[in-house]
Amino acid sequence: MSTPPGPGPFPAIVIVPGSGPVNRDGELFGHQFYRVLADDLTRRGFAVLRSDKRGLGQSNGNFDTATTADFASDIEAGVAFLRTRKDIDPQRIGLIGHSEGGIIAPMVAGKDPRIVFVVMMAGNGIRGDQMLLDRARKQRLAGKSAADTERELTLQKAVFGAVTADAPPAERERRARQLYLDAEKTHGRPWSPDELAPLLTPWMRSFLASDPVPLLQRPRCAVLALVGDKDQVVMAEENIPALTRALAANPNASVRRMAGLNHFFQTATTGAFSEVAGIEETIAPQALDLIGSWASAHSRP
Repeated sequence: MSTPPGPGPFPAIVIVPGSGPVNRDGELFGHQFYRVLADDLTRRGFAVLRSDKRGLGQSNGNFDTATTADFASDIEAGVAFLRTRKDIDPQRIGLIGHSEGGIIAPMVAGKDPRIVFVVMMAGNGIRGDQMLLDRARKQRLAGKSAADTERELTLQKAVFGAVTADAPPAERERRARQLYLDAEKTHGRPWSPDELAPLLTPWMRSFLASDPVPLLQRPRCAVLALVGDKDQVVMAEENIPALTRALAANPNASVRRMAGLNHFFQTATTGAFSEVAGIEETIAPQALDLIGSWASAHSRP
């Protein structure tokens, strides 16, 4: 945890990491996204709590069997820890979540009325399965014919249905495998077990079936939802309208489209992951300024 100079008590922020095996620094593609964000926020007067995800680094637990709900419980434990500290103001704790963390943050705040604000950085507003289908339509299927594209999307939708079905794990795997085998036989679409394996994890099964709308409607605190218009994971065209609708009943909610920024809130050309390591900045100054100033305004005593 990083704290400003002095005895406090300080307003505090818990950084909620995105999906995958991410450490406390958000160390990806040669950048340390969460460390840079935490440093900026600490300079603005916040104590900032970061942690390795469960089962990684110095954290206990099993990453491979964990779901989004499990990661949410870990963030709840972090908030409870902050409230035990004399240098933290327990009435001024906020959450900043990135990607999957952008949904975990309102999930936690919806159960905890003492949370004073939530910032969603690239948190999705549409269902997990639909988000993957939208991404497939825009990215992986570029250059294919309309018929091939629709055939592939139909296959993926059926596979998602198979792996999320209310059936024993072996039966879910059998159904999904048969769909791929049928596509290979009928259309010559190649596949391998490596394509299916990630879809069978507890995390992916829960993600595919997840609907963020009820979670977004629960928090009564201020919410700032940010999506970069170069984001190729949580795409602005689909997610900004969905976020706006889901948060419409919250008078303290705001949804912003961040011009020129990718999934990690860097200034980008296309938004492709292949660009990320080569971008000099870790987080664009305008994103840091907006998040920091908004968090400060919503954490005043």
